[in-house]
Amino acid sequence: LKLLVVLADTVFFASLGREEGEATRVRIAYHAQGLQGLQAVRETVYIGGQKGKRQAWETLPLEAKSSITDFSVEALVKLAPAANLPGPAGVGLRGGGLPRTAVVVGPREGKLRIQGLARRVEYTEFHAEGEEDVFILHAPEPGHLVVSTQGREVFRYEQGAPVPPGRRVALHDLLFHEDSAVRAALMEMCATLVESLPKVQPLMGGNREWYVSNAVQGLIRRMAGLHHGGLIAFLPKQHDVERFRARGKYVLPPEQGSLLRQRLQRFVQARADLINGAWQAEAGKAAEEEEDPELKKAAAEHDDKVTESDFQALVESIGQFTAVDNALVLGPELEVLCAGYQIALPRSGPPQVFEARTLQGRPGPHYPIHQHGSRHRAAAVFANQHSGAIVFVASQDGPLRCLHRPPGKKKVLLWSLLLTED
Repeated sequence: LKLLVVLADTVFFASLGREEGEATRVRIAYHAQGLQGLQAVRETVYIGGQKGKRQAWETLPLEAKSSITDFSVEALVKLAPAANLPGPAGVGLRGGGLPRTAVVVGPREGKLRIQGLARRVEYTEFHAEGEEDVFILHAPEPGHLVVSTQGREVFRYEQGAPVPPGRRVALHDLLFHEDSAVRAALMEMCATLVESLPKVQPLMGGNREWYVSNAVQGLIRRMAGLHHGGLIAFLPKQHDVERFRARGKYVLPPEQGSLLRQRLQRFVQARADLINGAWQAEAGKAAEEEEDPELKKAAAEHDDKVTESDFQALVESIGQFTAVDNALVLGPELEVLCAGYQIALPRSGPPQVFEARTLQGRPGPHYPIHQHGSRHRAAAVFANQHSGAIVFVASQDGPLRCLHRPPGKKKVLLWSLLLTED
C-alpha cells in the first residue's frame, strides 16, 4: 500500500506539470521486477485455430542515469510525452485511441527507478499470464488519477475526490454483456443488420452481435478520446429519420448514410471467409484448376486486413463529428443521419434521471443531472423524448455516461461509464 501511495503521489503531481506549454499526461506501468517482469507477461492468441502464447509487452530499456531515470515528478514530466502514444483509433478489441504505451517503473538498488518504455502489443479477451502483477497508473488530465490492473480500473480520483468504483460500469460490459439493457436495445434497433452479417466462429472472431457492439464501441471511444466533449444518439426503428436529417447541421446524403453499415458487412464477410476457412473449401477445386490454395489463403488474409482497416478508418471519421457542437445522430441499422443536431431544452428543464444500479437497468436513486452542463441536460431530454433511444455523452474533462429510457418505462436511466484502461 505504501508503494502504491508513492507511485500515485508522483504520477498525480507530475500531471500538474507542463512541458513546453502542454499539460502532462502521465502513464506508468509498475512491476515488481520492472522491465523484466513486463517482458515475462504472455498473452493467449489463436493462430490458425491453434492456441499459443506471445510476449504481451514490447519494451525499450533505458540505461540508469542519475536524476534522469530516478523516479521523481521532474523526471516523469520530462519523459511523459514519449509515453503519450495512443493506441489504434479504430474498433479493435480494446483499441479506440486509448494509450498503450507507458513509462516502466520498478525497483533497482533499493529505490524506484524509471527503467524504460513499454508498449502493450495487442489486446485480446483472453487472460494474460502475469498481467495481474502489472499496475497501470494513468493521469488522463491534470489532477486526475486512474489505477488499473488486468485491464480493470480499481481506483479513480477526479475533480478533488475519489470516484467509487461501484458507481461506474465498464463500457465493454454495457455493450457486450448479454444481461445489458443497452445491448438489448442496440440489437433491437440493428436487428436487420445483425441478420445480414455472415456467421463467424465465435472463438475466432466473435458472433454477429459482437461486431455491431464493437462498431458502436469504436464510435464512443473515438468521441471520448478527442477530449472535446460530445454526444452520440442512436434512434430506434419507430422514428422518422428524415425529420432528423432535416434538422441536422451537417447531413450525409441518403445514399451515403448506409456507408458505415456497408463497410461493416464487407469487413465481417471477409473475416468470415478467412476464419471459417472458405478458402479451404475451394482447395479441391483449386487443385483441379491448377490454382495455388496458399495463394487463396493469402488473398483472404489480405481482404480481411483491408476491409477491417477501411471500416476502422470510417468509424474514426464519423466519430470526429462529435467534436462539433450538438449531437451526432445515428438511426436504425447504424444509419448515419446527421451531426450538429440541436436538442431543444424545454422550459421546464430536463426530466428526472435515475442512476442505473445494474446492467439490466434496475433504477437506483435520483441522479442530479442539473449538476452538469447543457450537453448532459440535452442528452436526458433526448432519451426521455425518444423511448428506446440510446444516448452517450462525454464531458470535456473525461467522464462518460449513457442515458436510456426503456420502451414502456417512464424513468430515464443513467449509467456512469469507464473505459477499460488497456
